[in-house]
Amino acid sequence: MIKYVTGFMFSKDKKHVSLISKLQPAWQKGQLNGIGGKIEMGENPQQAMAREFAEEAGIETNHEDWKLFTVLTRPGVYQVNFLYLFDDRVYSVKSLEEEQVNIYETHLLPETVINNLRWLIPMAMDENLRFDKPIEITEMRD
Repeated sequence: MIKYVTGFMFSKDKKHVSLISKLQPAWQKGQLNGIGGKIEMGENPQQAMAREFAEEAGIETNHEDWKLFTVLTRPGVYQVNFLYLFDDRVYSVKSLEEEQVNIYETHLLPETVINNLRWLIPMAMDENLRFDKPIEITEMRD
């Protein structure tokens, strides 16, 4: 099973979030997603998220500051760990690879966001939710 991270850096006032315009995989092409990638051997999700954010958005973060809030698993295929961080350095994101990184208003997400971001982003921003343990979701498809 391949393990991934997807992260959302929000401004401290929660009005903006960094997203990346995907070129691959093919099913994500032209859509906006959180920044992320594969978890490498020996990394935990927070370490992978800090590495991916530096590689793709140009901002070094402390891995301990990333909060794991949801784990989405398709048994035997993949696991995506979703994390968030509130940091005004979001306004300094830049594209370091082919895929373009920008900031977007959280209350006006573009139509091109990947569907699950419409509930993941509000969930990550909700002050009334405490994530002592991440929410675990199992995807069931044929």
